[in-house]
Amino acid sequence: MELEEMKSLWEEMSSKIEKQSKITDSLILKMTNQNYRRKVNKLMVYEVIGALVCLLGLLFMAVNFYKLDTWYLQVCGLVSALILILLPVFSIKALCRMSRINISENNYQQTLKAYSKGKVQFLMVQKASFYAGAILLVSLLPVMGKLIAGHDFFKVSNIWLVYAISFPFFYYYAVWVSNNYTKSVLEAENMLKELAEVA
Repeated sequence: MELEEMKSLWEEMSSKIEKQSKITDSLILKMTNQNYRRKVNKLMVYEVIGALVCLLGLLFMAVNFYKLDTWYLQVCGLVSALILILLPVFSIKALCRMSRINISENNYQQTLKAYSKGKVQFLMVQKASFYAGAILLVSLLPVMGKLIAGHDFFKVSNIWLVYAISFPFFYYYAVWVSNNYTKSVLEAENMLKELAEVA
């Protein structure tokens, strides 16, 4: 085998290896993009279901608002309505920001920077949701008591017992949801960090 022939074969093999490497990198990017989208879309499904529940509650309160015959029940109804509107809007907006990240078109630093901003915003919304959820529990219980059962819970002496029973359930449920959301967000972040090996 002559030197020129060996040189030609060597260049051909190098070209094939380089093409194979580019194809492998492209496949890894595509798979990471799909897995990332799947994680974010899973969270989006939960948020959309929650938004629909909030919307149904809001519609029920709006249709029956006339039954709230005292000023404090009306204030509770307005506070509940405001929270039921704002929580889903902010949460879905934060998730949309995370889902708009284009992994295949951005470089690694741009992708991670955009994700970090989205993650911080989403986790802040989740933390705010925890506190707003506690306020919603306080304001919604008397409203629903009046609209569903026809009782003014503020005039019933055992309302504090209802709150005392409800808050531990709310707390553990909120912590469970928060832990699951944080876990999903961190898994999505780890997928992006694995791109460092490709980048």
